[in-house]
Amino acid sequence: MASSRTAHIKVRESDLSTSARIRNAALEEFAEKGVSGTTLRGVAAAAGVSTGLVQHHFGTKAGLKQSVEQHVVDVALETFGGLVGDTSDADIWSTMGDKVTAWVAENTTSLRYLARALTDGDPSANRVFTALLMIARSQWLEPLARGGGLDPKADADWAALHVIVFNLATVLLEPAISAQLPEPLFTPSQLRRWNVATTELYRRGFAMPRRRSTTRT
Repeated sequence: MASSRTAHIKVRESDLSTSARIRNAALEEFAEKGVSGTTLRGVAAAAGVSTGLVQHHFGTKAGLKQSVEQHVVDVALETFGGLVGDTSDADIWSTMGDKVTAWVAENTTSLRYLARALTDGDPSANRVFTALLMIARSQWLEPLARGGGLDPKADADWAALHVIVFNLATVLLEPAISAQLPEPLFTPSQLRRWNVATTELYRRGFAMPRRRSTTRT
């Protein structure tokens, strides 16, 4: 079935401000047209404000882009900060899968922007990628390792890379993926399938193997 893309941007109380509406409009423009194809005038029109107001809040397109990139990192930190520390070993993988799936569904436009910018070779997009990688390491892998939930044989560098790359690639390739599913990827039923399948992949690949219990006869 063909996919119809819609904007997915997490909205918080702070996002009701004029500057946040402009930033969100810029995020959508960057995701659809790329940074080079986006203009301050186009962002202003999408946000329903004047170009002068965009310049008042952000100065230049570079300033606007910097705000968008910081927003992506801030939302990731807000979502995943302390995730492992607040969860028992028994449900950590399912909890993480639920959090990641919800984050992707709410921030699809952010991930599409980042994936596009990375494929365009944008240096600042590489910095955002690195920041997300550090979040995966510090908020997920390192706490898991300290708590004994991560297989010591797992390649920690690639474990962190996989969690970022899998999500970026899934969003980037969403139209092709949706065409292979009975419903578009971002419908609730298909998101659940993705969640279960990916969580099990991580669990089998990275979790500390459970010891088999022995029974005396």
